[in-house]
Amino acid sequence: MQDGSLTRTVDRTGKVHKEEMSILSSTVPQMTVISGENHSSDSNVEHIPIRYRMTLSEKINKFLNSNIVTITLNIATIYALFGDDIKTLGFAKSSDDGFSSLVVICLFLFSLELTLSFIFKPDYKWSFYFWLDLIATVSLITDISWIWESALGLSSGSSNSKSLQNAGKASRAGTRSTRALRIIRIVRLIRIVKLYKNAKTAMKNREMRKNEEDEIIRDMPEVQESKVGKRMSEVTMKRVIIIVLALLFILPLFETDFYYTSQTSWEFGLTELNTFLNQDGFDYAMDEYWSYHESDNRPIVYLQYTTGDGVQHNISSNATNYNDLRFSEIFYASSGNLISIFDLRYDVKLTSLLNVCRTIFICIVLTLGSIYFTKDSEDLVIKPIEKMIEKVKIIAKNPIAAAEIQEMSNKREEEENSQNKKCFGLCKAETKKRDYETKLLENTILKIGVLLALGFGEAGSLIIGGNVEAGGDVDPMANGNKVIGIYGFCDIRNFTDTTEELQEGVMMFVNEIAQIVHGLVDKYLGAANKNIGDAFLLVWKFQKDELFLNEEDKIVRNPSSKRAHYLPDVTMISFLKIMAKVNKDPAILKYRTNQKLLQRMPNYEVKMGFGMHLGWAIEGAIGSQFKIDASYLSPNVNVASALEGSTKIYGVPLLISGPLYESFSEPIQRYCRHIDTIVLKGNAKPLKLYTSDCDFTDFTPSRSADRSKMYFRKKRRTLKKGLEKQEFTTADIYSRSKEIALMRKPYTREFFDFFSKGMNNYLSGMWQMSKNQLEKVLAIRNRDGPTLSLMSFMSETAYRAPAHWKGSRYLG
Repeated sequence: MQDGSLTRTVDRTGKVHKEEMSILSSTVPQMTVISGENHSSDSNVEHIPIRYRMTLSEKINKFLNSNIVTITLNIATIYALFGDDIKTLGFAKSSDDGFSSLVVICLFLFSLELTLSFIFKPDYKWSFYFWLDLIATVSLITDISWIWESALGLSSGSSNSKSLQNAGKASRAGTRSTRALRIIRIVRLIRIVKLYKNAKTAMKNREMRKNEEDEIIRDMPEVQESKVGKRMSEVTMKRVIIIVLALLFILPLFETDFYYTSQTSWEFGLTELNTFLNQDGFDYAMDEYWSYHESDNRPIVYLQYTTGDGVQHNISSNATNYNDLRFSEIFYASSGNLISIFDLRYDVKLTSLLNVCRTIFICIVLTLGSIYFTKDSEDLVIKPIEKMIEKVKIIAKNPIAAAEIQEMSNKREEEENSQNKKCFGLCKAETKKRDYETKLLENTILKIGVLLALGFGEAGSLIIGGNVEAGGDVDPMANGNKVIGIYGFCDIRNFTDTTEELQEGVMMFVNEIAQIVHGLVDKYLGAANKNIGDAFLLVWKFQKDELFLNEEDKIVRNPSSKRAHYLPDVTMISFLKIMAKVNKDPAILKYRTNQKLLQRMPNYEVKMGFGMHLGWAIEGAIGSQFKIDASYLSPNVNVASALEGSTKIYGVPLLISGPLYESFSEPIQRYCRHIDTIVLKGNAKPLKLYTSDCDFTDFTPSRSADRSKMYFRKKRRTLKKGLEKQEFTTADIYSRSKEIALMRKPYTREFFDFFSKGMNNYLSGMWQMSKNQLEKVLAIRNRDGPTLSLMSFMSETAYRAPAHWKGSRYLG
């Protein structure tokens, strides 16, 4: 099952509840409770998935549009176009029944498709293509020999004069009409073009999603033909079909053969022979007539005459019996009491061969006509519109992707330009790029998407997506959404003094720090949310199938989710990397030499405080119709803010809450130190505080690094791919980091042992013993902030724990 599907929750009381299903409650027998307790799914609740059922109309349409049906009908269409000509070219009259049976099968398939489409496809009913398909289907009847001959009053067993005369005339007339109608069947080959387009689109979608390294490409919606493009293609195809059919039917009207037939030697010779009938010399004239036509490409096969005494004489060819010929393969001539029949198989086969060539030619004309007539409109209008629609859908689905798409497009254009320059004129002629209005609109849509993403951030995705997808007026006041995430607050120290001294330069000062903060948080799978002067709110959001709240309001982790396990670990390293960057980046270090700042604050350094906490929050729009901000509201966000403010009390740059610490993997927990347990204002439960020790004394300036968004996103994708495929672990990231090793180098095992003992004594109320241990800590590091804070707090009561001491102190 996939997250987001619907389930019915049925309890033992018989009540049925419809809710959004979490994978965890139905597929995972036991969950990991981050707070330290185990929580199993309720045995009284049964999850019954509700699957979407297609209607009959949807099933029929899916069946008609399936590849199997399309390919089958295309094969039947090809047979309907060429079967009769192939029969004439290579098979005798005795095989006609077999070919007629195949035509009956094709007629059944076309009739079934025509009926189903007429009933279940509203756009097809009484449409242009319906009438063409109907005519093409009905024309198949003419290829069924026994039906066609019966309709014309012909009988293959008849040999009387009247039957032969009717056969000769009717078959030629029928052949002309059926060949004209058969051309309409070519229209069915348009299905092949449509099948090719669908296959090409499907292949493009597969190729887009094949690149796993680019999550933005992979998350793009499937490419589909736009309604404008579909409509324009249909209109163009109709016009091409009408023009081709009109030419095929009208051009014969301008030929003389359409109005009269020139007399042949068969008819003229028979007329002359009739004058010798019942006279001397008739036998000689008859022999001459027979011998003259016997060796022709269209040989005489039968001659009949009746003498004056009423006796009928028949002469037949030894090579061919006219009864073995189709009615379309004979020519009947008569004059008086004389009848002659000729074998026209040479002409019929030549005509069939030309029909095959003509049919292929018309197919090519229809295909090329439909392609080239629509090419310009597709290149200039349809494709740009489809690109715009595609980008709008992407913005609606993932507004954050807009900026990346624009950067990817710019990078692709730069690569193409650089490649063209390397050709030195030897490559294929470069296509001239013109800035059409459609390109301007496409770029504008992307820029608007970029601005929306920058303005609203990740928390505003629902607001942007909902308004883009929905019609009507803009409604920025979207409902809140409860999410679980890790919230980080960071603050620039001495910001008021810095602002007064830098004046207009303070904006660049803040933005240079924000570039580092936002970039590294994005690299380590987070997102920047709020910029409040000297403070930043940063968020790492979990999906619904990764973490969720149980009935006791405890956060439960899905043990099968990789991201739920590695995401907490990378949050801390992002803040450690930010602190390292601030203490080594030349763009930030330059403020240490700013004379105004040094005069006001001697030995000035850019310092920041960080607070981190894990919990739920309401994600949504805050404000009114005049101005809104997309952010997070929750006591847990306030805790993160309070922890950031408390860093000044403990003299550390980073404070981590107990719930977040418990979500770290065991190797990462070793990088943290428990420095106190407090009760925050407005909270009844004690909260453990942790920090990750860092000393930047040995840091040296580094070279200027790439700060572009593409750089950080590339690093983000590499990190995510490696963690998902388990190419490395978060512990590997920490252990391989030279910056983390350098900042932790001054802290010895002895230092941590003394502090741990002092902390345990402090929590248990043995403050005098705690004092002795903490003094040993100060002997190693005399300016350790957490130690000085604990000593200061215990000194208020002369290192004696109060009677009400429960292992935590109140921090207002």
